Amino acid sequence: MAHTVLPETPTGELRDRLRRVRYIFTDLDGTMLGPGSCVLANASGEPSLDFVRALLELKQAGIEVIPCSGRNRSMLHEDIRLLGLNSFIGEMGGLLMLDNSESRWEYYTADMPFNPAWGYSPHECIEATGILDEFSTRWPGLLEYHNDMSTGYKHREVTVGLRGEIPDEEARAIIEQSGAELDWGDNGFLNYISAPTTLKLPEGVRGRAFNIMPRGLNKGRGIKRFCSLRGIDLSETLAIGDAPSDFLMADTCDTFLLVENGLKSSSAEEFLASHDNAFVAPGRLVDGWVNGMRCVLAAQDRVEG
Repeated sequence: MAHTVLPETPTGELRDRLRRVRYIFTDLDGTMLGPGSCVLANASGEPSLDFVRALLELKQAGIEVIPCSGRNRSMLHEDIRLLGLNSFIGEMGGLLMLDNSESRWEYYTADMPFNPAWGYSPHECIEATGILDEFSTRWPGLLEYHNDMSTGYKHREVTVGLRGEIPDEEARAIIEQSGAELDWGDNGFLNYISAPTTLKLPEGVRGRAFNIMPRGLNKGRGIKRFCSLRGIDLSETLAIGDAPSDFLMADTCDTFLLVENGLKSSSAEEFLASHDNAFVAPGRLVDGWVNGMRCVLAAQDRVEG
């Protein structure tokens, strides 16, 4: 596969591109976090402060880090509280926390009609279609509601989280036949499966996280809406991720970084070939994230030894 790997010290056009960055939209699982969603470990699970140092240096450089994840509100609220951040984009672009300190946020449902005056969340509107009944019974042992690390799938507000391993084309066919204004999204491979679970995946099958979500909703469109509401210049944005659902951030953000484990995706080669603003950050998981951030900092002459 031909792709451009970030150097330790960027030069030329790449340096100019990274020097503009003031906002970083980052995926969490499989990207910014270590094994078990740990921030005090490297990709091998060994104790490390590299992530914390990089996050601190970004803040000192005046660069805002904004998680953009499939996680729900309660999870992301705790994430940003512990990491000292103030905004996030949750549920694949559907929940925009513009300013947590002022509790300023909104739902974003892209092409699915929604009116807050109805008194229901977008998630409840999806449930009302009845489409979830077939999904919940068709693949016993291979698909289940994602319990969001034991918080329960009912805590979602915009999307429906699922996990397991089923054919994407069959899932999309069910949605298309229903006539519902919904999409099927692949949110990448699971690092682990939290209990309780009903999954009985074949040996060697890791399973993936999936989302049933409003039609047209994705992380890229969520970021575009977020930036419009916040008055952020898209030329100052960078996104980093590992899964196909993250690739769509590259269509909105000026620069996109793919951590090395993302190269395992079957669509990674095509994605990188079609996006000249996409680069590979060397290293898996949080190691790739840290290396990507150090490259950004180096472009701004802010990296510390």
